[in-house]
Amino acid sequence: MSLTPHNGYKLHCLICDREHSEQESTTYCSQCGGVLTVRYLNSRKEIQYPLKTLPENPLKSRETSLCHLPRLSSQYEADLYAKLEYEHTTGCFKDRGSFIEVRKAIELGADAICLASTGNMAASVAAYAAWYQIPCIVFVPESSTEAKLAQASIYNATIIRIRGSFSRCEEICREFALSGNYYLAGDYVFREEGQKSFSWELLEQGGGDADAILIPVGCGTNFAAITKGFRELKDAGAIDRIPRMIALQPESSSPVVEGIFKREKVITDQVQTIATSVATGDPIDFHKVLMGIDETGGEALTVSEEEILDSLREMALQEGHFTEPAAALPLAAIKKYQEKFKGQKCVLVLTGTGLKDTRVVVRHSLTPPVLDPSLESVNSYINSGFAEMQKSAWGRSRETVLANLKLDENHQQLYDRYVEEVNLRGKSLRKNEIEYLQSMVMQEPTGLAQPVRVTDYKVIMKKEGLVRADLKIELDGEERRSVHRGVGPIDAVLSALKEETARLLPVEIQNHEVEILSPAIDSLVVVTLTLERNGQVWVSKGASPDTIEAAIHAFEKGFAVAWNREHPSG
Repeated sequence: MSLTPHNGYKLHCLICDREHSEQESTTYCSQCGGVLTVRYLNSRKEIQYPLKTLPENPLKSRETSLCHLPRLSSQYEADLYAKLEYEHTTGCFKDRGSFIEVRKAIELGADAICLASTGNMAASVAAYAAWYQIPCIVFVPESSTEAKLAQASIYNATIIRIRGSFSRCEEICREFALSGNYYLAGDYVFREEGQKSFSWELLEQGGGDADAILIPVGCGTNFAAITKGFRELKDAGAIDRIPRMIALQPESSSPVVEGIFKREKVITDQVQTIATSVATGDPIDFHKVLMGIDETGGEALTVSEEEILDSLREMALQEGHFTEPAAALPLAAIKKYQEKFKGQKCVLVLTGTGLKDTRVVVRHSLTPPVLDPSLESVNSYINSGFAEMQKSAWGRSRETVLANLKLDENHQQLYDRYVEEVNLRGKSLRKNEIEYLQSMVMQEPTGLAQPVRVTDYKVIMKKEGLVRADLKIELDGEERRSVHRGVGPIDAVLSALKEETARLLPVEIQNHEVEILSPAIDSLVVVTLTLERNGQVWVSKGASPDTIEAAIHAFEKGFAVAWNREHPSG
């Protein structure tokens, strides 16, 4: 792509047309609060950036791929292509805009660049800031996970956590930007100028004659940028027409689609979707999206969470592209609105890599069990049908997946003992509890020596003070008694067990979690213990209508694993 200097440009408000200087604002109109846009003084076939100098992008060595999707094209009777935006250095399309924003911050002499973000943009801006050695400060809400911030952290960004919502976080970031010589990055006018390079690349790759381009939309900036790129190409005579621009949002987070229908901007308080990178309640560039749809004869469409999940899986299985959930929206739309796209050439914008959000895959898949290191256990696992169920379980609940599970004799006996103990307490298992037990049992080792067994216990709770646990324990064939106090009943019982079993084998309890499987009073309770010995960490689960008994079962089984590792002969 040719990088030639621009012939001059002006910043204008899209709503009131007021002209701005870069020193005055690079975000919103100072008069009406509208969004800004760059207008170049001359049209050119070469891309124009609003920069005085045009260095090569230091983190980009080639164009992102444009791949034909032969299997999906045949299946949905359309000529489908995917633009692999996840091939950028940080794994998503944001790098196009971050390059220009960081260069603009340097050109304006900023002391640092700051932004409010929890994911893709934070990582992308931080990467370019690190390359150009300008400090980067990322403001995040308190709910942000370390996993989301890992990329920004590795690029040496300063992370500032703010108590409260993301909206409050954005407000503080803006205040910070105004308090010093700091460039405020985000979904603003210069990011749009960077992301419009998509259109030039697509034209050079032979995709400029597409009938439609399907774009996941959150704030709307990427949609606006791609549309602006094609508009500039058309104005320069490089193309005769602009493809139909299709804006896509999840049904549960669709203020842009709702606003297109109402012909006015819609702001929502809460948005919940698995496609977190397009989950925004305040679509900054709504008016640019509206203008792009009107100009190109485009549309704004929604898809459901289930359709996103199905398409995420289908794109991976059929064409080999593993993307973040937001990037599944284009295929979901092709499937849902097949008649709109039949026989047409369509480009699906795959915005980010699936490695950005592996939790979605984990959450909607069956976790494989940990097997004993023997051919017998492997064959038993394969014959159980669990492996095949894993393949068909995507996006489905355990209630429908585990109904046909076949347990081997040892695991069936273990499961039957669980059911017998539960029934002795006068409880009948619900369907979801049966299926959870089956899955849990399938992952447990069998045939282990059991050196520890609790034969009786009492827990005394006082209105104030520590809880007292009194346990009778059969320890390697010898009956013993252990009394211990703790901050709660589970803590007291586990402390008593740990203290007494240390005579045989010291085992540390790193963590315990309690899960109640239904809202009913007699719900099955699952206690999960994380245990450690000599640097080895493992997890053990116990289930019972009684929380304390579930904790005891979990410890007994977890201790048995440690014991059998060090005493393989039993």
